Amino acid sequence: MKELKINHGAVWVIVVLGQVIPMLWYGIFAEQWMSLTGLTEEDAMSGGSTPYVMSIITAIAFGYMLAWVFMRMNVRTWTDGLKTGFIMGFPIAILGTMTMYLFSMQPYALTWIDGGQNLIIWTVSGALLGGWTKEK
Repeated sequence: MKELKINHGAVWVIVVLGQVIPMLWYGIFAEQWMSLTGLTEEDAMSGGSTPYVMSIITAIAFGYMLAWVFMRMNVRTWTDGLKTGFIMGFPIAILGTMTMYLFSMQPYALTWIDGGQNLIIWTVSGALLGGWTKEK
């Protein structure tokens, strides 16, 4: 069996998904999120381009990190990628967010909104990387 290599095309699709999934997610949960954070729509939009630039940088780093881990783990199918993305993402996206939010006195429900979109990104990205492999 040939050795896997990083699929740069898949990583860049993850970068795009890392922008689209939160846009759709927060479109659905905007009212609840604003209520839980105490922010208004104007507050949420007042950050300028900096949060979006950081989101892109984060998505690039995340995509390459996950691709590297999957290459080392020899993940070769979309189902293995989906399961691995979920299993890795749950403690980071949900439990990590929950711990941080509980210590900073954020509402518990906010964990599921903010962490939920990250868990979806982890899971979808895992399926994409597992199913769209490249070999050396």
